[in-house]
Amino acid sequence: MQIFENHFSIQGKVTNSTVEQLENLVADYPEVTELHISSETSDPMAAMQLGYILYRNAFDLRVTDICKQGCANYIFTAAKTRTVDEGAIVAWAGGALEQSRLSEWTSTLFPGVGDFIAQNANAYLRRETRFFNRINVDQYITVYGFDKNIGCMTEQYQGFYYSEADLLSMGLGPSTFAETDTSRVPNPRTDRYCQVDLSNRLLLIN
Repeated sequence: MQIFENHFSIQGKVTNSTVEQLENLVADYPEVTELHISSETSDPMAAMQLGYILYRNAFDLRVTDICKQGCANYIFTAAKTRTVDEGAIVAWAGGALEQSRLSEWTSTLFPGVGDFIAQNANAYLRRETRFFNRINVDQYITVYGFDKNIGCMTEQYQGFYYSEADLLSMGLGPSTFAETDTSRVPNPRTDRYCQVDLSNRLLLIN
């Protein structure tokens, strides 16, 4: 965690320590309400707590390179506004909803260990549901790409992403992408990421 003249910066994994540092900085520098981030992996609970901080303090977010998994799920969604630099990646690859489904399958095959896994997955799911209800964003943003009618989660792809219009439809506020073709978010390296089309959302997960 770093502080600059007009923004805070996070580079790397978001952990409980990251959350504590941001809480202290917000208290010490209440005039700063912008966070720059590049994070490919995060502790989901820590990312969720950091998202709450952004939401409560109406933070603007700037993605400088990559925002995946916990960053996309709970930090990108919770910001007041989002700016994505040219060439940066914002991609989802599942969350508590997906883990809950997997844990149910595991419990069926391995009742002993599976039940323990299911309990933890259910606790995670409850926390995630409260989080998305609080920020008023569609929780299924984390899993639409898994829908069989879309076919995003094949071995070819590392995750999925959405157009600006679809982000708005799921409850996110303003998002600005530096790419010329703003229907694709992001434009570079899209061979590794699949764009979800929510135009037929009634046919998808409900």
